[in-house]
Amino acid sequence: MDDRMSLTPIGVSLRWHERLTGLLTIIVAYIATRCLSISRISKILTALKRYCCREITNAEADIVWEAVRESSFLLLGRVACLEFSLAFVLFALTRGLSSTWCIGVSSEAFQAHAWVEIGGTPFREVDNFEYHFRKLLTA
Repeated sequence: MDDRMSLTPIGVSLRWHERLTGLLTIIVAYIATRCLSISRISKILTALKRYCCREITNAEADIVWEAVRESSFLLLGRVACLEFSLAFVLFALTRGLSSTWCIGVSSEAFQAHAWVEIGGTPFREVDNFEYHFRKLLTA
């Protein structure tokens, strides 16, 4: 995740329960990435997505993005793209909304990255992002 995209506030006002959900999902994502394998997390997300009623809209995604972004600063551990994107998907799942968690690598210089897609499009990533990373896993 590009720092320009992930750290820039988007000016959405959050309610207290959205802030609390953001904090809880970032904590769950932080613990999950340290205790479970990526494939196990992927299987869990796939199972949970069966209960979703529809895909998240961009307006709803802005709220989720801001809640997770604000909460990530409260956690004392490392919160990078893997934890952040997983927390985003988990937050959406708490509302019965679907989004896609993606993990990929860059073919130029070796880099790994995790992101969220909505409608097959990377959400809040820099332009031409999809040309730099090849997806290895989606959930």
